Amino acid sequence: MAEWGYPDIGLYIADCPSAGHDMIALDYRSPGKPTLVHVDQEWGYRITVLASDFETFVAGLVHESEYDADDAAPDPQL
Repeated sequence: MAEWGYPDIGLYIADCPSAGHDMIALDYRSPGKPTLVHVDQEWGYRITVLASDFETFVAGLVHESEYDADDAAPDPQL
């Protein structure tokens, strides 16, 4: 990931559907279990914590049917 400028924080495990401008990583900068983070290239490689650890992240996943697609539709007024 260094060739694209991503910070050396740990292990990058997934890209996002944004054509490679953000990624998911296990952040090993602190002792203990790594946190799961989102790193956004277009916002200066801003790091956002998604979960305190990978196990917590996986336990929080829900099936896509839990979300109403109509609620997620963008507002045409914006």
